[in-house]
Amino acid sequence: MTATISPLELASLVDQPGNAPFVLDVRAPDQFERWKIDGKAHPDGVNVPYWNALGDEEATKAVIPRDQEVVVVCAHGGSSAMVVDTFGLPNLRNLAGGMDAWAVTLIPHVLSDDGSHLVVQFDRIAKACLSYAVGARGDAMAVIDPAAEIDAYLEMARELDARITDVFDTHLHADHISKARALCGATGATYHIAPGDAEGATFEYQPLRDGERFVIGDMEIVVRSVATPGHTPGSTSLEVDGRYLMTGDAVFVTGIGRPDLGGETEPWARDLFRTIHDRLAPLDGELEVCPAHYTDRSEAGDDGTIRRRLADLLANDPVVSMTDEDAFVRHVVDHLGTPPGVYQEIRRVNMGWLAVDGDQAKVLEVGRNECALSG
Repeated sequence: MTATISPLELASLVDQPGNAPFVLDVRAPDQFERWKIDGKAHPDGVNVPYWNALGDEEATKAVIPRDQEVVVVCAHGGSSAMVVDTFGLPNLRNLAGGMDAWAVTLIPHVLSDDGSHLVVQFDRIAKACLSYAVGARGDAMAVIDPAAEIDAYLEMARELDARITDVFDTHLHADHISKARALCGATGATYHIAPGDAEGATFEYQPLRDGERFVIGDMEIVVRSVATPGHTPGSTSLEVDGRYLMTGDAVFVTGIGRPDLGGETEPWARDLFRTIHDRLAPLDGELEVCPAHYTDRSEAGDDGTIRRRLADLLANDPVVSMTDEDAFVRHVVDHLGTPPGVYQEIRRVNMGWLAVDGDQAKVLEVGRNECALSG
């Protein structure tokens, strides 16, 4: 029987310096270059297409360690299993489900749990996407920016004995297909998104307005929405329990979201500057910024979570702390990079204008997000 490792187990190991496995990726080189296994420990690895690995077994064995665990990876898990079985080395394990499974793996990290109420950050490690569950045991649960698959959120609701009542998208996502509508369809929850992002959408939603308050469970845990335009016109942050600020792609723990995905770079960059200085700066500096994306797992704390005090971000981030609006806009324009062409197609899917099946969705979502400024 082929020795395997689950995506969740691998996700834990790649965050552990000194304990991360070596990765033998047997996909085609172009697939490998688009995205690969990574984590806080930045595991070592090599790309040897499976036809080369099997065609010259000894040469491949020569480039992988014998005194370290080796995880073999392919697109779906079949070719990598063949390599593991053929090589017969005791330190080789096959990634179950391959990159298909890795792509939709969500790793839960608890932000807070007082015994009654729970706030959890879900890390979609393959795309560096973050989503959130805010739940009251035995009562209700809200989900913010759901991605990948809905099963993880449904399972958390079962664990809490809670009903998912509200689902929020902080903005119209461009790098991945939102699972908000699918989750609402499965649970009967209300879908909230700002009309500035969803105007013209083909689906029903509850318009998310600046200053709205929401009650989850027996306390006002999602207390306030804050309009934070710039990345998109309708970008909205959610202040949770007076402790967390789910900022979507407005600001990250390092840097800001790119404002060019709608074709209005300079006006949206100016909106983003005003968001930072007029909307975020007056808030409680002790709020912890919890974004919808990150750039690298090195941004994670010792507990695995991605978060940063708002006051620290405003004062010390090289971009967020810029006080000259024109200099800020020039910096944004100079550091945009080229957005992936599929992002406009993903936006159309998230507006309900384009229907895609599961295989088409996988193709659109290949690779990590590129919603931040490049450098």
